[in-house]
Amino acid sequence: MGRRGRNDHPRSRESGGWREIEKTNAMFEMYYKEQKIVPEDEWIAFFNSCKATLPVTFRITGSSQHAKHIRDSLTSEYVPFLKNIVWDGEEVEAPTPLPWYPDELAWQIRVGKTVIRKSKPFARFQKFLVTETDVGNISRQEAVSMIPPLLLDVQPHHAVIDLCAAPGSKTAQLIEAVHAIPEPTGLVVANDSDHKRSHMLIHQVKRLNSPNLIVTNHDAQLFPRIRLPADQDVTYLRYDRVLCDVPCSGDGTMRKNINVWRDWTLHNGLSLHQVQINILTRGLHLLKPGGKLVYSTCSLNPIENEAVIGQVVRAWGGKVTIVDCRERLPNLIRRPGMTDWKVMAKDKTWCTKETRGKVPISCFPQGDEVELGVDRCMRVYPHDQDTGAFFIAVLEKTADATEVSLKRAAEENVENEANKRTKTSTDASEVTEDATVADAKPEQPVLEKKKRLPRDANEEPFKFLPPDHPAIENCWKFYSVSSDFPRNSLLVRNATGDPVRTIYYVHPRLQPIISLNDTKLKFIHAGIKLFAYQKTLEGSCPWRVQSEGMSVLYSHVAHDLNAPEADHVRVVRCGLETLKILCRVVFPKFNEFQDKGFLDQILKVNEGCVFLEVHEGQDTPIVFPLWRGRASVNLMLPKQDTAELLLRVFKDDNVEVGATNSNETPATTEAESELKPETETEIEAELKLDT
Repeated sequence: MGRRGRNDHPRSRESGGWREIEKTNAMFEMYYKEQKIVPEDEWIAFFNSCKATLPVTFRITGSSQHAKHIRDSLTSEYVPFLKNIVWDGEEVEAPTPLPWYPDELAWQIRVGKTVIRKSKPFARFQKFLVTETDVGNISRQEAVSMIPPLLLDVQPHHAVIDLCAAPGSKTAQLIEAVHAIPEPTGLVVANDSDHKRSHMLIHQVKRLNSPNLIVTNHDAQLFPRIRLPADQDVTYLRYDRVLCDVPCSGDGTMRKNINVWRDWTLHNGLSLHQVQINILTRGLHLLKPGGKLVYSTCSLNPIENEAVIGQVVRAWGGKVTIVDCRERLPNLIRRPGMTDWKVMAKDKTWCTKETRGKVPISCFPQGDEVELGVDRCMRVYPHDQDTGAFFIAVLEKTADATEVSLKRAAEENVENEANKRTKTSTDASEVTEDATVADAKPEQPVLEKKKRLPRDANEEPFKFLPPDHPAIENCWKFYSVSSDFPRNSLLVRNATGDPVRTIYYVHPRLQPIISLNDTKLKFIHAGIKLFAYQKTLEGSCPWRVQSEGMSVLYSHVAHDLNAPEADHVRVVRCGLETLKILCRVVFPKFNEFQDKGFLDQILKVNEGCVFLEVHEGQDTPIVFPLWRGRASVNLMLPKQDTAELLLRVFKDDNVEVGATNSNETPATTEAESELKPETETEIEAELKLDT
């Protein structure tokens, strides 16, 4: 996770106007040449690749079945028509899948954005990309960024933590791995130390609709332990998998972040070295014995990579090993970790352990790197597969380290002012298991203007509803929800704990975590929207089901239309032609439907929300929330979702890409955001007009 520049535009401003940033940095070139990060005969190819434009890459997201459906649409409807295209006298390469990513769910486009936007043969493909990105089915992600989650090997029952999660592309991969089966029992904790970025992270992952996700806002160096109920075998949560994609100098992103060429200095790597050690050490404390941790950076610098891994593995005294991953992702070209490197001080002179001055001794190779297996780490270089640069190490924890060995290792490294400036109140390797962010004592107070959060950011507390709350009783009776649904996992987000606008659902495994740690952890997000309050006619349930919670609730409601209790079933079924009408028309009247079977089902249920079940040529149906009015119905999806259905399912190329809800304003409530018209006023007006 590199430092992002505020402006990634390839030009910088000067007093006389704008000028192009030159892709050159003499110190950068000299430093990495001397480090011999590649053989001498490869340097020109490596350096030229560093200056070349980075290809566009994207990943198809979501559940396994849905992602493969999107992939099949891409390969059958678009890629065949993008071959043998000539632009400006040169043949344009069609999109290709990344050879090492499983199931062809990640793709690369080796053409510029201008070609995609202006070349007529790419017009349909661009519309597909924009539409699927709008609804979250496609995520722009750099190719090398996809590697760490794959190597973490997350399973659906695992407890996983991403300690430095923002902006969230890797977290999304972790969530998808947990949800590889319909009803996973695992959980994902996504943490970031930056308050604003932790909210932005939510936007990246919320389309995955995972009730198994918690987002927190803590310093990763001091991430607190999470207490578990007293009846558990252990007192605190230990993780099966930990991802440490740590803050780094980010010089491996030089192909997309052109400011690296202008801003790169030796100071970047040296100043982050101890922070990286602290985060990795804390991650190992949180990892359970037998678990795996992935450490990664988008940096070329061995000071931030092999030196960090060597220091921490050495400190754990054989309780942590570096995993050999050469057999994983067989089509990925990678280089072994470095076992020897040079260290340059901030005065730009090469130094040794004896002449190091204020440079931490842990920055230097100690001579045991081969014995520790540092060469099992992997380096990914731009010229090997046309990517950015990345460093990845997979660690396995065999047992908990003793506090004595960790303290001794920390004391050996704290010998100069450089380390003191990076410490908080103590080295992370000495942090007790009960440490909290409140324990941290920054070097000096930093006064800054409060950053503006996304307009839909919710800072309210999490309050669980009693299982017998009248609102829950009303919903359960109206929707015929079975008794096996975990009613103690329903919550609201306000100080009073009353259901006012939205009722959320979290996986039962998360319920005690939030309840027992609400004063210790800073929770930013948890749960999916299950119900939203809707003013409606007297006698009907005022709570309508949200699209986020459809898949969770649907499996617990009665949906057998032939059962004796069919009068209470709020499930209707339709074919694709009826779905097309619902996507194209807002509030179509009953008499506009030719499908008499669908109309008969609608007339059997009273007003309010129903479950619309549609078979889209898949084994399991897709379920949508449908509003049943007095004389009309409405598919309760945002416009971008209906536009995506029209384009992908019905091949309607006339849909408006990048569709937004014109009625949505900053004052729009959570409940309103699910409806196509986007306002309760229009729903109520429609109900009145039906009479």
